[in-house]
Amino acid sequence: MTRLLTLATLFFAFGPLFAQPGPADMLSAFRWRNIGPANQGGRIVDIEASEKDFTRVFLATASGGVWKSLNAGNSWEPVFDRYATASIGDIALYQPNPDIIWVGTGEANNRNSVSWGNGVYKSTDGGKSFQHLGLEQTQQIARILTHPTDPNVAYVGAVGPLWGHTGQRGLFKTTDGGKSWAKLGNGLPDDGRTGCTDLLMDPANPNVLYAAFYERIRKPYVFYSGGPNGGIFKSTDGGKSWAKLSNGLPAGPTGRIGLAISRKNPKVLMALVEAKASKSLDTLGSGVYRSEDAGKSWRYVNTYNNRPFYYSQIRINPLDDQRVYVLTTPFMVSSDGGKTFRDGSEDEEVHGDFHAMWLDPTHADRYYLGADKGASLTHDHGGHFFLFDNLPIGQFYRIGADMREPYTVYGGLQDNGFFSTASFTRDARGILNDANYKVHWGDGQYAIADPTDWRTVYTSMENGSIFRHDPMTRALTRISPTPSTISNYLDAVPESERKSGDPFRYNWSAPLVLSPHDPRTLYFGGNYLFKSADQGRSWQIISPDLSTNHPVKRKRGGSGGVTPDNTGAETHCTIYTIAPSPVSPTVLWAGTDDGNVQLTRDGGRSWTNVRTNIPGVPDSTWVARIEASHFDAATAYVAFDGHWTNDLTPYLFKTMDYGKTWSNIGASLPGNEVLRVVCEDPKNPNLLFIGTETGVWYSLDGGRAWARCMPNLPTVSVYDLFIHPRDGDLIAGTHGRSLWIMDDITPLQQLNEQVRGSSAWLFEQRPAVLWNNVSRGGQRGHFWFAGENPPSFTNAGELPRAAVANNALIHYFVGDTGSDSLTLEISDLAGLQTRKVMLPAKGGVQRYRWDLKFDPKPYSPEQRQYLENLFQDLLARYPMNALNTAYNNFKRATDPAVQRRIVDGLRTGVLSLPLSDEYGLPSAKAGTYLVRLTRGKQTWRQTLQIREDPMK
Repeated sequence: MTRLLTLATLFFAFGPLFAQPGPADMLSAFRWRNIGPANQGGRIVDIEASEKDFTRVFLATASGGVWKSLNAGNSWEPVFDRYATASIGDIALYQPNPDIIWVGTGEANNRNSVSWGNGVYKSTDGGKSFQHLGLEQTQQIARILTHPTDPNVAYVGAVGPLWGHTGQRGLFKTTDGGKSWAKLGNGLPDDGRTGCTDLLMDPANPNVLYAAFYERIRKPYVFYSGGPNGGIFKSTDGGKSWAKLSNGLPAGPTGRIGLAISRKNPKVLMALVEAKASKSLDTLGSGVYRSEDAGKSWRYVNTYNNRPFYYSQIRINPLDDQRVYVLTTPFMVSSDGGKTFRDGSEDEEVHGDFHAMWLDPTHADRYYLGADKGASLTHDHGGHFFLFDNLPIGQFYRIGADMREPYTVYGGLQDNGFFSTASFTRDARGILNDANYKVHWGDGQYAIADPTDWRTVYTSMENGSIFRHDPMTRALTRISPTPSTISNYLDAVPESERKSGDPFRYNWSAPLVLSPHDPRTLYFGGNYLFKSADQGRSWQIISPDLSTNHPVKRKRGGSGGVTPDNTGAETHCTIYTIAPSPVSPTVLWAGTDDGNVQLTRDGGRSWTNVRTNIPGVPDSTWVARIEASHFDAATAYVAFDGHWTNDLTPYLFKTMDYGKTWSNIGASLPGNEVLRVVCEDPKNPNLLFIGTETGVWYSLDGGRAWARCMPNLPTVSVYDLFIHPRDGDLIAGTHGRSLWIMDDITPLQQLNEQVRGSSAWLFEQRPAVLWNNVSRGGQRGHFWFAGENPPSFTNAGELPRAAVANNALIHYFVGDTGSDSLTLEISDLAGLQTRKVMLPAKGGVQRYRWDLKFDPKPYSPEQRQYLENLFQDLLARYPMNALNTAYNNFKRATDPAVQRRIVDGLRTGVLSLPLSDEYGLPSAKAGTYLVRLTRGKQTWRQTLQIREDPMK
């Protein structure tokens, strides 16, 4: 019964054969597709659900926007894709009406890779739309609280900009639904350095508030957490006045503080306080504090406090104040009010690094938990977790792709290691999670696949660890340079540095690149530039220290402030980007995190710092990326990233004379569009792409003018871009929304003055492939994620879900919009089979998706009679409404294409009748086909290759 009903759905799908082109825009025919992955997770900073219905839940992600579920995470919908930022600090639901949602932007955690926001947003329709409500200069919002009965009253705790003592920070209140804001003071710190990092409201009395204040600053080379004016403050009059709480709390400088209040007994408070470390409870110091008199006095109950700058979240179970939870690298659970803790995340199936928690007020054992690897749900108090591996919120640093067909995308992620992800699978569902795998742990970084051997992939992780990986055997070999593998170690490294025992410095994202001239040659950047000619088995140092080697900025250790914490993220004065010239094997560029732009023209024997020739960029500004031109050894592009020094200006320059002079090609970009990557197309020197804090931009004229390249890409930070050299796909590695592909930009690669000056143009076409259908499993219910397959291999609407339709993408250009139309003809070489369609004259690069069918001819009387008899025989055996409907549609249809499509449903659908090709729509096989585009009296001609699946 079910299969025949599916067949009925199939027969009713009589839509148009192709999608009409969009608006007259150069990119109207293009779109991005998200390929995931989703099973690797991504950082969650807040979780909020309806107190009356835990299945209505919202997630705030560190850099991937806000997500909504109405079925407890079985499926998710992004609801914050089209706003100015994807970095979220906190969200709040107005519980009497959870359609009212507040969003505070700018992640308030303090790690080196955090982004920033632009204030507060509010939705009154359940997340369908949001309105921006100001506080633009807060940059990082730690907490939002709503009044329990008045939807117009809300509080915002802003910790403020991380990279400088500027902007807005502190505690803000609105009484008119966000139309206006008042900064609260009268007892609160207001030194321009200390901001609000946590905020509580007494559930029994909304006038009673508790606020934690915190001072911190991050610079490229050091991080300080803590200051003299922080602490815990209390108000009993709705924020009009405040008093600092101190009885039983540590004196002196404090760092980040997390707060919790008991819903059952509001006099019970818990605080996770960063202060000077203490080895015992006899001396007040860093750890867990408890108050049972509404903050009048506190008891030091536990010295535990793991990495407070990154976590500092504490919760109390709403139904049992003895159940206390501390969110740190492990998830710590107490059943005695915080006196003792056990590790609630020691199960290997639960990833560490916890930041968010929502406890169900109606069920003591149910809660959502958010970490660096996404979100999970437990119904048995952590005995078992349900991980939501259906959220594509991966935070990629760098990406690459191999030359398999279809190709695989590789990339490194924040705290989720290094992943291999299929760009396309032969499954109708799409790219399921089981098409991806983890290569290794760590903060994954660079990804390079040998273009001549897909079984050789180079990967890296934080602080200079690099590997060679075989995707077939999954073997992983460490190839980081060491004194024993560096042939000229004694000659290249000064004796004083050798005696230090640690002469090499590596950025958190130390660059690793492959020579464009020899696939066995690698370049790797520390403070020196390393070269290997044998796939990393041995190395040679080919530069002096290319950084400024600043004695203070290069200094190791001493980071963290109140709590020392240096895992290498602050290692500075290092090479951050390497760009070997594709034109000349002796020309290499290197950019450092402390502002140098270095060039060698003799393979590393001598170097020149050309940074002083670049105008208008402040000293020491981080060099985000250098791109060496594919067409001229003297030409290169350099992008600077000033956010590390609290400068959000876009800096993008081009040289055509080996760095002697530079032109500013980023002047037309918005003033706060921070750059992450610049990418020159390998086939068109005028086609440039940049990845920025909010997405992708492109230029068709070498950088003189820029436009958004985001037809459907959400607002998200794009850390890396890669143009596939064979397929011409543009791949984006986002830091918050996983991987995206814009398929087949080969028409943009062919755009030139001749094309753009024509009334129309037919491009050279990328070959199409007759991909096989390969199912990766049977029914799976509805809890699964699938990345999107390319448009040439998608469900065409007339086929059941288990089958997929192959298509060929045919690209053409329309120079000006008109009332006339264009004629597109596709035929075999003999002209026996033809497809002819009329296309509207809409300007820009356009795409026609050919379903590989030719124009059908009517059935002969003998063929029609045979099919009539077949239908009647089927109905006698299967007297179902679905089949009867199909038969009636067949009899009524006058269009041969409709009739043959119905018959194709019998051939390829669940019945799989052995009808010969002569009864179906005539289809293209592997071979060469002619394509003609006509507008007026002009005709353009190309060929189209269709190939068999290489798996055959």
